[in-house]
Amino acid sequence: PWVKGLTVQGNFSFDKHMRYRKRFETPWYLYTWNGSTSDPVTISGPRGLETPQLTQNAGDAQKITTNAFVTYEHTAANNSIKVMAGTESQQGIDNWMNAFRKNYVAGDIDELFAGATDQYMSNDGSATQFARRSYFGRFNYSYGQKYLAELVMRYDGSYMFDDQYGFFPGISVGWRISEEGFWSSNISFFDDFKIRGSWGQTGNDRIYYDDELQPYKYLTLYGFSDKTYVFGVSNDNKMLYEQAIPNPEVTWEVANQFNIGFNSTFLNSRMTLEADYFHNLRTNILWRRSASVPASAGLSLPPENIGEVANQGFEFVLGFRGTSGSLRYDIALNGSYAKNEIIFWDETPGIPDYQQSTGRPMGSDLYYEAIGVFEDQGDVDAYPTWADAQPGDVIFKDVNEDGVIDGLDRVRNEKSGLPRYTGGLSANLYFKNFDVSILFQGTAGAVAYISPESGEIGNYYEEYAANRWTPTSPSSEYPRAWNRDNEYWRSQGNTFWLHPTDYIRLKNFEIGYNLPTRVINSLGIEGLRIYANGLNLLTFDKVKLIDPELTSGTAYPLPRIVNLGLTLTF
Repeated sequence: PWVKGLTVQGNFSFDKHMRYRKRFETPWYLYTWNGSTSDPVTISGPRGLETPQLTQNAGDAQKITTNAFVTYEHTAANNSIKVMAGTESQQGIDNWMNAFRKNYVAGDIDELFAGATDQYMSNDGSATQFARRSYFGRFNYSYGQKYLAELVMRYDGSYMFDDQYGFFPGISVGWRISEEGFWSSNISFFDDFKIRGSWGQTGNDRIYYDDELQPYKYLTLYGFSDKTYVFGVSNDNKMLYEQAIPNPEVTWEVANQFNIGFNSTFLNSRMTLEADYFHNLRTNILWRRSASVPASAGLSLPPENIGEVANQGFEFVLGFRGTSGSLRYDIALNGSYAKNEIIFWDETPGIPDYQQSTGRPMGSDLYYEAIGVFEDQGDVDAYPTWADAQPGDVIFKDVNEDGVIDGLDRVRNEKSGLPRYTGGLSANLYFKNFDVSILFQGTAGAVAYISPESGEIGNYYEEYAANRWTPTSPSSEYPRAWNRDNEYWRSQGNTFWLHPTDYIRLKNFEIGYNLPTRVINSLGIEGLRIYANGLNLLTFDKVKLIDPELTSGTAYPLPRIVNLGLTLTF
């Protein structure tokens, strides 16, 4: 305001949210078709609920956010600096209440008064508060846009912890090497080349365990037992016991991020290439020592900041842009590789190396290794099995070769639902009045556990039903059908149902034509474009049972969509 290059800014916001939800649920019926009479036939009575029930929720929340920061910029000769400092605070409250009743006589009145009372009703409520405050700053320096540096810092405070504040610094540097004389005089086909590197820390206070936010645990938690003890002569009293001990030492989860890469343009700006190597180490992940500490400890141990997970890999973007006669093109190819690895996790003492989480990706699970299907009773008798094994069952590998199939034969998988490789190709082409837009995308290195039964209703995929084991077709691709009686090979996770979800998909394709100027002038309009486009037109994959972009067969696959249209401009 009164100093050149100095700016001061402040903001204030007040957010208020009110929400209400009413859910009235009634029993539903499942029908099948009677092939003789063509009438619907009820299957085993009502499904889901026995009687109607009503749930009503009401809540309101408010949040106040204030921030203020000051910025100063100054340039002298080839030196440029920019300094920013500021602060921000947030505080708020969230109220919630719930009411429930069931055993409604009929489904006509969906109000609380119409439901049953006593043991068929309940209500609940809660209120939570939160507050955060941050101080931050940034310093940028540039010498002739050749040498670049940036320093950043954050000092964040949160209501989540006893030791509320954490300091998180960062630094980045860049060198536009193409501005150096030795480079420009010897490597002329580069228009611009900059190498850069950065390191920094960020803190996360929104830490969850068992899908619940974990605010400051300063009190020992107690619970009521169903058992009683006698106090006095004949008075039975409920037992109050220590349920969970607190951990006031919980603190910020920290992400340490390192990156090095380059940006370049060459061939008179017709090509661009950006590439990066990254290594991110996340520490202080909240987890409970439930594996290494036995249940005989007698307490539910609190979560601790013990987990460490690393992500490293590289990514690139290669672009082509230019013209050739009447053709104008803009093409981009991108790809990445990322490896996720657990550095430290709570492990059960003494477990085999092939079952440990450490050294493997997050989300990798234990599976029995499927090595085939028993074709006949002779196969069953000749191999270590479990009780009641029969022809048509999946064969599990005896990993530790002890002649018994049990939990020690499960192996930690090296892959998870997260792909290691991702990539895409986009192209925009223009030829005279025509234009074409194309987008391909794909992933590789991920797996999905796909059971051929839908669960709720008990139906099977057609692919499985048509190719399952039967006594007359013992060499079929899939094992026998089951009747939901928890067969060992069905209820225990195994690699037979673990499928790679690698795919390449033509995600989007569009072709258009703009009417020539002489035509639109004769029509008295500014423009007319006719086009056709499609989504999910082609997919190349080996996944037979589900859409490769989905993780479950209970969701609808992504639809293939084709559109025809025109855009008219007056």
